[in-house]
Amino acid sequence: MSQKIKNPNEKTSGFTLGVLALVAIVAVVIGAVVYMGRNQPIEGLPEEQPDVTVALDGDVIRLAAADAGDAPVATVYEDYSCHFCADMSTAGHADELAALEAGDLVVEYRTLNFLDRGAEGHSTRAYAVMRRLAETGDAALTWNFHTLLMRDQQTSATWDWADLADRAKSMGADGDVVAEIRDGLDLGAAAASAKANAEKLVADLDLEGPSSPHVVVDGVDVTAGLGADTLGQWVAEAIKAGAGEGAAADGE
Repeated sequence: MSQKIKNPNEKTSGFTLGVLALVAIVAVVIGAVVYMGRNQPIEGLPEEQPDVTVALDGDVIRLAAADAGDAPVATVYEDYSCHFCADMSTAGHADELAALEAGDLVVEYRTLNFLDRGAEGHSTRAYAVMRRLAETGDAALTWNFHTLLMRDQQTSATWDWADLADRAKSMGADGDVVAEIRDGLDLGAAAASAKANAEKLVADLDLEGPSSPHVVVDGVDVTAGLGADTLGQWVAEAIKAGAGEGAAADGE
């Protein structure tokens, strides 16, 4: 009786099932690692508790002390992809917070997205998240997330919706808000708002096109006399301009 000799390279059904089982196990392990990573707290996030209020008013995110009264208003034009904006924000961070809490200054962020170059990129996405956080009325969360976006700009520019949601969650955002961010916010409102802010900036300062950063107090651009290495002084210049003091306030 002849005996059939099997080809040693022939894959048996048992071998195939074994490979599939191994692939399934690896997929489960990878999924578990990703899940556990997503649920671990993110280290090094800002956690200041500023004694201020926040409100989203049309195209403006406004931060102010409860008793700011008639404090001068500093309108900050910035783009989340602008490295000069990040430099200005980080260098002036402590002074801005002190001025806000003391009621010496009201800050209105008018966010731009011209560095997205016509596409809905990081600038628009970051602005959409900031608008959603400001809507919640959580001033600490809004302030800290703004700090994070500017402080970690080189890495935040690569974050997707999941990355943004993870950080919002770790910083104390409400679960529903986190879920909205994770699913991807509608960028239409943020894009339209950024466009309106750019148009206002160009008209008010008679510019050829949008640029950043600019801080405007009573119609005066207080950053006009500041260099790249002195942008952090914008808070002092804004307070001086609001009080009618100094060359910046005189338009010199």
